[in-house]
Amino acid sequence: MSERAGTIPAAYRELTKPRLSLLSVFSALAGYFCSAPRQPTDFKIIATLAIGTALAAGGCGAINMWWESDADAKMERTRHRPIPAGLIKPGAALLFGMLLLASGILIVWDGCNALAGALTAATAISYLFLYTPLKTMTSWCTLVGSLPGAIPPIIGTAAKLGRIDEMGWLLFALLFFWQVPHFMALAVLWREDYARGGFKISTVQDPTGRSAALWALAFIIPMQVVAGKIAGGFFAADCPASLQGWSSPFVWISFLAGAWFFKLCLDFCLPQRRPAVAKPLFIASILYLPVVLLTLTLNRIF
Repeated sequence: MSERAGTIPAAYRELTKPRLSLLSVFSALAGYFCSAPRQPTDFKIIATLAIGTALAAGGCGAINMWWESDADAKMERTRHRPIPAGLIKPGAALLFGMLLLASGILIVWDGCNALAGALTAATAISYLFLYTPLKTMTSWCTLVGSLPGAIPPIIGTAAKLGRIDEMGWLLFALLFFWQVPHFMALAVLWREDYARGGFKISTVQDPTGRSAALWALAFIIPMQVVAGKIAGGFFAADCPASLQGWSSPFVWISFLAGAWFFKLCLDFCLPQRRPAVAKPLFIASILYLPVVLLTLTLNRIF
């Protein structure tokens, strides 16, 4: 029994996959603050966006745990989750997830606008009905799963503008490309676990990890291009001067973080280095996105 799931309230909290839910909220807020034009902050919209996104993301997490509870019971990494651990009955987890998801979509739809609400619903649909079942069918599931993970920034953009601007699409692209090297590192680290769970990810199909490394490299290159376009300040005509060149802190932080991430991806492609670099690459991926999004958001606000 994991300590996190040691009590019923903690078990319900764990059902929501709080770290992933927090990333979704953070990404949505980054989309809100970084979209153009700059305008007075609407705290009601921000609160609605944050609460609704958190509820919807948490609902998706709970439904996903219900869906994959049998597989979770077979894997070392997930066997202590609330359903396989016997803390929460599957039906209760499903109902909990559905209530959270429906509440989150309605809150964003009513409190922000219809486009933001529809995008929130699209995130849930693509995550639950495309990505989740495809994990047991094909290694292409990773690419499909990158779609719902990339939608939150454009939810934030839509909440602010009622449309999606260029910056919103750039953040969407950044998150889409980022997810592949992030997941491929995890796939190498937990290859045997995923195989036990019946997931047909790339490292189960190719135990050498070569295809995972090539996927990671193929996606981190366009990710760097997108990050460079954002850093160059080409995304909006009214972008403040602080973002228009090498004087911006975002440019340097984005460049250094991206260089570190890219170097680890190159090492990941070397067969003799792959097992040792998988964990540092995974950690780098976890750190990269919050650092870049936070720096960009602060630079945009101030």
